[in-house]
Amino acid sequence: MAKILCVCISKERKTCSQNIHECEADLQGLVGDVHYGMGGRKQVSLLPYEKVKEYFEQSEEEFRYGRFGENLLVEGINWNSIAEGNRFRCGGVLLEAVRIGAGGPASDAYKGEKVCTPMEPWFVFCQILEAGRLREGEIILQQR
Repeated sequence: MAKILCVCISKERKTCSQNIHECEADLQGLVGDVHYGMGGRKQVSLLPYEKVKEYFEQSEEEFRYGRFGENLLVEGINWNSIAEGNRFRCGGVLLEAVRIGAGGPASDAYKGEKVCTPMEPWFVFCQILEAGRLREGEIILQQR
């Protein structure tokens, strides 16, 4: 069963995010996050715990939530099965995957920074379709 391990926000772009444990998610994004109210569809970023854990096991860094600027660290989803258009029900919040992966060779969005880069292929960006509160420990139901 998939669940949210942490809920994080960033106050500045291209920085690590801070685990705040729960957050209001409305149709503008995550309240308090640097991307809140900026328009666009990439309002919430998800990362797989399994890949983040693997990164920390292979590096000398100490494990910490929000290290890659993610909003939600998620455990138990088959990341290879996610496609754009998939939806995720997290309590009262409904998210829709709008982009798989960040940056990459065709983009210089993260050029030269080291926050997101190690996890670029694993980011799933979502739009909030139904508002509510996101909380640590919340079960996630994937809908295709």
